[in-house]
Amino acid sequence: MNYLTQQQEVRSRLRLDLADGDQATLIKRWLNQSQQEIWNAYEWPWSLDREIVQTVADKTAGTVSIDSGATTVTGVSTAFASGDVGKYIQFSSSNDWYKITASASATSLTIEAAYTATSNLSAGTYTIRKFFYSTSSSVDKVLTMRQAIGPDILEMIHYRDFDIFRPNPTSTGNPNTAIVFGYDSSGNLQFTPYPWPSVVMNLEVRFKKRVTELSGDTDTSTIPIKWHSTTMIDGALYRGYQYTSIGQNVQDNRAELQRRVFQGSIKDMIAECEPDVSYHPVLQTREVYNAPVGPRLPNKFGFE
Repeated sequence: MNYLTQQQEVRSRLRLDLADGDQATLIKRWLNQSQQEIWNAYEWPWSLDREIVQTVADKTAGTVSIDSGATTVTGVSTAFASGDVGKYIQFSSSNDWYKITASASATSLTIEAAYTATSNLSAGTYTIRKFFYSTSSSVDKVLTMRQAIGPDILEMIHYRDFDIFRPNPTSTGNPNTAIVFGYDSSGNLQFTPYPWPSVVMNLEVRFKKRVTELSGDTDTSTIPIKWHSTTMIDGALYRGYQYTSIGQNVQDNRAELQRRVFQGSIKDMIAECEPDVSYHPVLQTREVYNAPVGPRLPNKFGFE
């Protein structure tokens, strides 16, 4: 059932008019809200996916110079590139990390905060490291993450817990921890693997996808078609009855009744998608143990 057919079904049952632009907009919104609520209710098989995020090795070639209080870094035999923007650089003269905001050439880049050392750095060594990795635009929620070199499942940890247990993280190697933290400038989820990857490796990310809103009349929801005319319509009708009951002086229970129908329909969907746990009988011995009849008495009861 495509988007237009769903709109027509909702309009017919609510007795609204698709020719009315405002009402048509509301119906479209109710269907998308219904789809979103269904999507968020469970980790549906059709909502799950996986992707590979490839790590980046540290960059250390050549030497760098920077003046105290400056933001321009000059390199010799370096290979700075536009891909370094967003990464962080650490100089041999300091433990601080500085975010790279621009790369003018292979030997020149700009950092966000001014260099804090009291003296200039000349021909010093450095490390450019990528701390934050972005998922694709499809990712709504990261479920698990693993790398195959170990192989290890990366433990998903809250950034506050990580800061408590690793207040000054410096280790490099095969990551065993991932901290999901914020979004990048494109609105994609970011995460930090730790220990910092010392080589290029693939991280497998299993995730729940973002739901795609319906917009064109021929669009079809990712939700399986058998629930297009039932659960999705039920959710839109629930919101529609709320709308049609506004301003009425009589008691109108249709919205509440339809909400229950909608929630019940979602439960039916979940029950159908739950893994089938087959019955496994437990094998037992055929020997019969003759337990004493009656209550258990204290040891040596009735004996001298």
